[in-house]
Amino acid sequence: MEKFYQKMFVSLHHSPILKKVILIMNHYFPYILFFIYPVVLIYLFFNNQQLFLPTLIKPMFAFIFVSVFRKVINRPRPYEIMDIDPLKRHKSGESFPSRHAMSAMIISLMCLDVHMTLGIGCLIVAIFICLSRILTGAHFISDVLASVVIAIIIYLI
Repeated sequence: MEKFYQKMFVSLHHSPILKKVILIMNHYFPYILFFIYPVVLIYLFFNNQQLFLPTLIKPMFAFIFVSVFRKVINRPRPYEIMDIDPLKRHKSGESFPSRHAMSAMIISLMCLDVHMTLGIGCLIVAIFICLSRILTGAHFISDVLASVVIAIIIYLI
């Protein structure tokens, strides 16, 4: 697996435009959902009380669960245990699961219940957030996949 990551990062470092795009996605795309989510909550509070509480509680529970779980596991980041040069360094440890990926996914899934087009748009943004977490070197592929599974399970509960 280390060879895969090494080849990926060598390729990314040799493509300044792609590197810039990934770093922009990694930095700015979470703000899209950070803006949409409270707007959806306000809309639901006034227009659909039945959806309001699940849309508030499920992402909150998921965030707390993942925050505690990753502190317990404290998995190192890819660049901490592999000989790779990431696009962006992050604080050490707490790699598994990805809180960014899980938050993006659970918020997007909740938005599907509110409005299909909005939810699909949010899911597209969430997929790009998940990819950027891997491509910057902040997370292993398994960190992000586990986050998506956790988000789906909590969404379905």
